Amino acid sequence: MLLAAGLGACGTISEESAASAFIVPGKFQIYSCEDVDGRVTTFRKRQVELEQLMARASQGTGGEFINSVAYRTEYLQTRGELNELKKASADKQCAVNSKFSSGRAVF
Repeated sequence: MLLAAGLGACGTISEESAASAFIVPGKFQIYSCEDVDGRVTTFRKRQVELEQLMARASQGTGGEFINSVAYRTEYLQTRGELNELKKASADKQCAVNSKFSSGRAVF
């Protein structure tokens, strides 16, 4: 009965809280704005790849099981990393992917 209650509680975890469970808060605070921008680009590409893989897998028999075993954890981790990168960028006041940014610093 305890096992059923424990497994039932797992169903109530939101995707946002699950994504943040895989990362260390403040992990990217030591990165420069250029490093943050590079990591954002890398993680966005990986997120798109995982979304495509998950979409393909879900079309086949047992696809949801394959998604949960093979891709779901990495997808949630990638989303958590992107959220942490956004926080680091905001804390550092970086102009990541801004069309108004010239890439130069004003002192």
